[in-house]
Amino acid sequence: MSVSFFRVLSLFSFFSSFIAANGQSTNSASNSVSATYGSLSGSPPVDLDLISVDDEEYLVDIVLGGQTFRVIVDTGSTDLWLDLQGLDIPLTNTTDLIVDTQYAIGEVKGNVLFAELRLGPYVIPSQAFINATNVTAMPEGTQGLMGMAFDTTGIYVNMLEAWSRDTANELARGPMSNLIAQNASAPGFFDLRLGRTYANGTELNGHMLIGQHLEGAEAVESAPKLERVDLFHWVVAMDGMNINGKPFTGWNKSIVAGVPEGKVAAVFDSGFTTSAFPKELIDAIYGSIPGAVRYNGSILDTDNGAGLDNWIVPCNASANISFVFAGQEYPVHPLDVVNFYTNPLIGEQDGISIAANASICTNRFFAGDHDESYDILLGMGFLRNVYGSFHYGNYTPPGANITGQLPYVQLLSVTDKDTAWGEYYEYYTQKVLQGSPEVDPATWPKFIADINSDDSDSSDDSSSSVAPAGDLEVAGAVADGSGDSPSSNSDSNKYGPIALGLLGANVAIGLAILVVTLTLCIRSAKGEREARYAPLRLPKEAGIVDPERATLYSD
Repeated sequence: MSVSFFRVLSLFSFFSSFIAANGQSTNSASNSVSATYGSLSGSPPVDLDLISVDDEEYLVDIVLGGQTFRVIVDTGSTDLWLDLQGLDIPLTNTTDLIVDTQYAIGEVKGNVLFAELRLGPYVIPSQAFINATNVTAMPEGTQGLMGMAFDTTGIYVNMLEAWSRDTANELARGPMSNLIAQNASAPGFFDLRLGRTYANGTELNGHMLIGQHLEGAEAVESAPKLERVDLFHWVVAMDGMNINGKPFTGWNKSIVAGVPEGKVAAVFDSGFTTSAFPKELIDAIYGSIPGAVRYNGSILDTDNGAGLDNWIVPCNASANISFVFAGQEYPVHPLDVVNFYTNPLIGEQDGISIAANASICTNRFFAGDHDESYDILLGMGFLRNVYGSFHYGNYTPPGANITGQLPYVQLLSVTDKDTAWGEYYEYYTQKVLQGSPEVDPATWPKFIADINSDDSDSSDDSSSSVAPAGDLEVAGAVADGSGDSPSSNSDSNKYGPIALGLLGANVAIGLAILVVTLTLCIRSAKGEREARYAPLRLPKEAGIVDPERATLYSD
């Protein structure tokens, strides 16, 4: 499952909270918050290290109340939340203020507490955080999340409504804006460089720095300043993008006020696994890959977030795509365009998961709806290709009326096209040529359609979770999966690459109706990849369609 902690809050609800704020609760936390930097003059710069987990999570170690936690780094939200279950840490203050943060999948709820926070040598004596006593549908083992955006949601809004704007401005800042705001003379930025997983399974960890640049990345200071165009997130104006060297011309006018004509609003979110693009852009990217097949059906256990709108691509192919900001082009690694899957799930019968002994490649980017604050969401799938420096400028909460420098982002490309394609073919060799045989893109949908057809003929049980067939579009032509695909010439070889093996003793599942010899591979019902954390976060009242799944929180 693709993942995100991107938080969307309607402008109406945010500014309404300002109007409604009044009074001072007797439970208001009264400690004055101040923050201090460690030494910024030392060499080399202080690298806080980002730990990469399967290119789906980027974690950093923090110390709260003397206890070390490994938390997700998320530029798409603001609050710090932690699961303190079974731990007793020293606090600097407590409140009975309850914050309930809902995600597209999952929820975090708890009261606001305060404790000393240390990020490497940097210290915040009393940082507000959510003591997450109720954590649902989050990745197993998740200790918490550190938001790195602006103070417009969660703790800030709840404290503003309960007590006052002044109290929220003083006490409710997120860790990054808190640390930077309390040190006006210190550099007000943080840098991120996300790592990558390579063909041999090696995970190259990333980098996180505060007020300093990584050695060798100093050139980012000369990069164009991409000013924030939306007060909620790190949203900037994007010129456009290129697909295989040609500009994509399908952009509509930006829905975000203030975005210059001919540009669109792009949000940077380090908590979003891939990226969410307009559907026309997805079709243009994957339709440009020779042999790619558009499949309007679900592909079980592929975790690409596309739901019923998938592309299956040859595993030895990808696309050259790049994004353009302020006239500069930033290429995307071909590994960030295509997802490789080994032994994908094809169904489940009687509680037993059935997988194909095969490799399949799908779209890593997917179509996702935008909201009023952005047109396109660039998550980890883009951010792995740049060194990003995020500057707060003259930001003060709530950040709407900035009289000086607006918050801005500077980007330095770290992807070399020639090197990237070499790494792509090495990955392909390791995963496919030396692993399970690859499925021809046109074969897979027909294979699934035949399984469903035979299953339907042989059983009246309508609860089977085998994926639906769906229509098939190949290289601009449409096929219904019923006869003339390249894989349907003969019953004896149409599923040659999908040799199925039976793993496990004393288990026999009859699929004798299939016209080819198939056996079954039993996998744990959990599959190879556990579900990660939630996709795009949306407000409950909005009832907006989740780009990865279905309508969210409609009562």
